[in-house]
Amino acid sequence: MTIDLKRRLARRAALAVAGTAVAATALTCAPAPAEADPMSELMGVAGQILQELPGTPNLSADLPSLFTLLLPDAAPQLPPSGDRRTSCRQVIHIGDSTSVGIDDPAKFPDAADRLSAQYERVGAARTVLNATGGRSIVERVNGEPNALDAVTTERTRNPQGCWVIAMGVNDAANVGVGSTVSADERIDAIMAAVDGQSVLWPTVATRNPSVRGYDAANMDRFNAALARAATRHRNLRVYDFAADAQPSWFTDDGIHFNQSGTTQRNRLFATALATAFPAAAGTPRGVAR
Repeated sequence: MTIDLKRRLARRAALAVAGTAVAATALTCAPAPAEADPMSELMGVAGQILQELPGTPNLSADLPSLFTLLLPDAAPQLPPSGDRRTSCRQVIHIGDSTSVGIDDPAKFPDAADRLSAQYERVGAARTVLNATGGRSIVERVNGEPNALDAVTTERTRNPQGCWVIAMGVNDAANVGVGSTVSADERIDAIMAAVDGQSVLWPTVATRNPSVRGYDAANMDRFNAALARAATRHRNLRVYDFAADAQPSWFTDDGIHFNQSGTTQRNRLFATALATAFPAAAGTPRGVAR
């Protein structure tokens, strides 16, 4: 990303509402006008991901498991499966509070439920997790690095890799309450920072959140921006996680995920990665080129 772009975003962010943390006081600003449903623009096929993965006995029998990837100038992809492998050898996962602790043995005693184990399941040899609470792409909370800072840091430490950008919940809220840095600009800034490397970006979702800025309409608007971004960036794949997220996966605040929800999210993200950036045909199980 150019220095001029960084400065412009910083100036605009300074005029906006300060970074909205998930635990912030209830927001009262009215949401922006609704836009067209982005899902109508997405290509994809129905899969049975959750039914194929272990540890899902309590899921509803009518779960659609819609696995949607927006792929520029590409045909619809095959349904994902537990056997799919990725070409990504290293995964750099950038996240907010919904990604904090997702690889923590204290929270997930079963190693197979952790994020790194799931990425390894699809062939990634190494996982780098960079997540902090309240994070958004532009705003900073209590001086903590924003997502752009995190990408810049990890690009220095890990010059090559595939990226999973698990961001957008706080950004959607910030834009919804008046930030002058649009969702499109935020996404483009991240894409400029990764400098052409492969990116998987899941859509965002909430369920009846206790903080008004995090309502579903704001999440939908951010997801619409992701759909638009996929037409501008050939290295970007958008996974429609919001279509798969189940109400029972959320904590009482309607924003964060409980242990069961986080376990399923980890598995879905890994399978999405393998579907978005598959290994070459004939690659042995667990090996990605």
